[in-house]
Amino acid sequence: MNNDDMQELVQDFLVETNEIIENLDHDLVELESNQNDLELLNKIFRGAHTMKGSSSFLGFNKLAELTHHAEDILNKLRKGEMVVTREIMDTLLEFVDKTKQIISDIENGTDTTDSSSVIENLKLASEGKLTAIVKAAPAAQVPQTAQPAQAQAPAPQPKAAPKQEAAKPTHQATQVEQTIRVDVSRLDSLVNLVGELVLSRNMLSQIAGELENKFENEYLVEQLLVATNAIGMNTTELQLAIMKTRMIAIGKVFNKFPRVVRDIARDTGKEIELIISGEETELDKQVIESIGDPLLHMIRNSCDHGVETPEVRLSKGKPRMGTVNLSAYHEGNHVVIEIKDDGAGMDPEKLKRKAIEKGVITVDEAKNMDDKQAFSLIFKAGFSTAEKITNISGRGVGMDVVRTNIEKLNGIITIDSKINEGSTFYLKLPLTLAIIQALLVEVAGETFAIPLASVVETVRITNEEIHSFEGSEVLKLRDRVLSLIRLDEAFALDELEQDEIYVVVVALAEKQLGFIVDKLIGQEEIVIKSLGDYLGGNPGIAGATITGDGRVRLILDVAGVIEVAQNMPRRIRNTKKLSSNKRSNVQAAAKKTNAVKVLICDDSSTDRKITKKVLESQDWIETVEAPSAKDALNILERDNSVDLIVSDIMMPDMDGFRLARSIREKGYDIPIIAMSARMEPSDRKKMNASGMNAFIQKPINQQLLVDKIDELISQKNNNG
Repeated sequence: MNNDDMQELVQDFLVETNEIIENLDHDLVELESNQNDLELLNKIFRGAHTMKGSSSFLGFNKLAELTHHAEDILNKLRKGEMVVTREIMDTLLEFVDKTKQIISDIENGTDTTDSSSVIENLKLASEGKLTAIVKAAPAAQVPQTAQPAQAQAPAPQPKAAPKQEAAKPTHQATQVEQTIRVDVSRLDSLVNLVGELVLSRNMLSQIAGELENKFENEYLVEQLLVATNAIGMNTTELQLAIMKTRMIAIGKVFNKFPRVVRDIARDTGKEIELIISGEETELDKQVIESIGDPLLHMIRNSCDHGVETPEVRLSKGKPRMGTVNLSAYHEGNHVVIEIKDDGAGMDPEKLKRKAIEKGVITVDEAKNMDDKQAFSLIFKAGFSTAEKITNISGRGVGMDVVRTNIEKLNGIITIDSKINEGSTFYLKLPLTLAIIQALLVEVAGETFAIPLASVVETVRITNEEIHSFEGSEVLKLRDRVLSLIRLDEAFALDELEQDEIYVVVVALAEKQLGFIVDKLIGQEEIVIKSLGDYLGGNPGIAGATITGDGRVRLILDVAGVIEVAQNMPRRIRNTKKLSSNKRSNVQAAAKKTNAVKVLICDDSSTDRKITKKVLESQDWIETVEAPSAKDALNILERDNSVDLIVSDIMMPDMDGFRLARSIREKGYDIPIIAMSARMEPSDRKKMNASGMNAFIQKPINQQLLVDKIDELISQKNNNG
């Protein structure tokens, strides 16, 4: 056998053995609760037997010897020559922990594990001489890399196995034929390719839509739409099928926790039952790899801080044994994980006092906190309610790890808790991180994508609804005060004057706040692309995507935007508009003398009528219309009474920029207001270079336009 063949065998052995060890960890804890389950005991024995045979064949003698002694105990247990005791289970779990260390040595090409003490304990247990309770090794922490489910080869059967066991290998062999092992890099390549296909589908759909608007009822266009819809449906199905190949049942993570709960219960003198449900729920491999540590800390938190000791529970009229429920279920494009205990619950006032004592918050901040905000204090770095530091808790790092990891996944954490009834933690996570739903928003002419997993709701407000509190802008939204972040300030973009704006309420782990944007464009499925080494690393930007119009759009990193905003100097905008009684004297003067004459230049007759109606609703403004830029120039040459020009930008033959330049070149100093439904950053530079004075976004806000005319005419009169 050549070296390549041997390497392949070793890799297969490691994959299979890791699965066996993972199952042993879970099944041994279950056996302790179901001592008469012969089928479970036989399953454990077969796993150990397979591991011994494979390791012996490949020359991993240390692992083979260790497993041989554990197999002896398991064989006696299933024959009824021994009974399951706590001491025996401790020894077998210690054997499992030691096998993990040996496997790690094999993977790293090292030999650092000493298994002699464990082998000695196994021998004593097999001979019935183990009288002292052997302290079980601490449960191994959840590894960062979760292996995808792989098919197991049929296990060799022991000679003493009952006859009914002989039928099982045949069934397993059938299952193996239905399964193949695929390198993860190949799956990643497929995901990238289907991502490109999604982008092409979006672009094709947009082109087809534009053609439909331009050539309505054309046969070929209708056929193109039918084909486009078919391609869209097939692409979606292909995308779902390929993404499903990366899905792993969350049970791969959940099944590690019975051992964790057992060890914590032993260490703390508590009686705790872990109830798991929804372990078949599937998540993307990348998400699975990231939730192990957060869930581990939350389970430890529920067991150590939540569930009381048996004596305390009995004094409260509760059952002696506490319960921790761990469940998972789908909710839309998300997976919700619940960790619920029936313990002591959390006292919000106690949390506030502890936070003040540790300097996490001030007394004034505590007064303004509701219960939900008080519960969220447990996620602060360095915060802990433990009275003393143990190997389980007290250092204030566990829940901070939870918050950090969930933020990276754009997940959301919420907490419900009642004193003496228990606490429930809800983790809401995206199914996948490769292709996501996003909300497209516009800020100062730029389009950004906000991951929909982070969006709670959107609201439309006026500038007058924004208030200042302790140097920050806030919004009173129903029963809570929401901190606001202006995205144009966070990314140093030009400000657009609008009376009505939108707030996108986002949630990040336990926090909620609002992003102020100019416009909501809509929801779109996007593919996340890296910006590369040169452009990567910009705070607040998670990556980029290509939208249906073929343009590159930046994807916001919600956590990064918050960090950028926190590091910016605080500045409160003057959002209050001039009220009617504080206006300049322009309107009054216009009423007494001649009205202000506004020239409306727009190639759309509908838009001209709308603008005319808006302006002439003011009794101090009169209008004159021009359907093109050339017509506007002709009107100016023969009518010197025009006081101000309102011009569209996108017009045929001569656009608004060229019109403004021509007006300035002819020596006119008339104020010019540009209007458009869309403005790119480059357009603003053109606007300034051409001599335009202001920009108003369509659809027109009447009050904003009237205020701007009032302002510009006042400036002109004061300067003149």
